[in-house]
Amino acid sequence: MPDATAELPLTFSVPDAFRDIDFQVSAEVNTNRLIDNLASLDPKPSKEQVAHAVLAQQAMYEMLAAAGAVYAGVLLSGPSEDEPDKPLSSVMLSVTARPSELSNDHTVRRLSRTMGALYPEAEVGVMMLDCGPAVVVTQDTEVPRPVNLLEDDPEPTTVRQLHIFVPVPNHLAMADFSLATENIDEWDDCLEFIGAVCKTIEFTDSAAA
Repeated sequence: MPDATAELPLTFSVPDAFRDIDFQVSAEVNTNRLIDNLASLDPKPSKEQVAHAVLAQQAMYEMLAAAGAVYAGVLLSGPSEDEPDKPLSSVMLSVTARPSELSNDHTVRRLSRTMGALYPEAEVGVMMLDCGPAVVVTQDTEVPRPVNLLEDDPEPTTVRQLHIFVPVPNHLAMADFSLATENIDEWDDCLEFIGAVCKTIEFTDSAAA
């Protein structure tokens, strides 16, 4: 369970299937953990796929660290005995501290209107979590190159992103629980993963006071 921080005074749990990217250790340590994780796949990725995964993860690490992410994790999947033709794919889960103009009940309503205006092509809504109301934004974006850790394909691809913005009580801050993947065929499974995470959100005493 990631620790609460001053920016995000809350805790949450992540499914064991995700491999954490640790912002407290060096890039080399994270790289070695990734390589060990890739070696556990059957069949094993090629040397070219491993090299691409290492470079892609380093780019993600730098981007998320600069954005103020408090957690990031990757779920890798690929062929199995039951699904021998299943492609290699990755799912990125991250949690980032975001500023908020308000810290009351109006936060969610204003944010949903703002997101709807800024991203008219996205699906924007409000949902009630166990910890309180949240804004949900889902959007498909075509990118010039895949973000999949395991595939270095020069062709454009579609990435589906889901953001769940959870306002922190009594703080001018929100937690952005984000999930991104190119594996749209298994999107329902991705929703189950992030849904399980959101059920575990608990605010610390400083936020609940």
